[in-house]
Amino acid sequence: MHRHLVAALAAAAAALSAPAAQAETHWLCGLSEDALRLVCLAEAGPTAAAEPAPAPAPAVRAVVHGTAFPLDPRRRWVVELGSPPSETAFVEQLARATICYRSPDCSVSLAPWRSGPVAAR
Repeated sequence: MHRHLVAALAAAAAALSAPAAQAETHWLCGLSEDALRLVCLAEAGPTAAAEPAPAPAPAVRAVVHGTAFPLDPRRRWVVELGSPPSETAFVEQLARATICYRSPDCSVSLAPWRSGPVAAR
């Protein structure tokens, strides 16, 4: 009986610690100045007082045309749009689909921008 209780507690502890091991990656995305690209950077996590060791690349869940997902949060990712967007909802959907493809521990925030054609600055 005691062995079964210990095994059940060990399994419960493993189940509870697994989600904590996978930290969520939050991406901040915005349009480039010419509004032809969506540029995304992973939001910086809390910083330690000592010099932090570089975070390892996340475990690969999917590969699409040579790109491994989840994306490496240590680099900047750019999505070519082809033309300036006119609908905020479409850009938000595109950002989530291209940056967080099959990555449940991923989220995206889009920087505010004007609806309608965006003039290059």
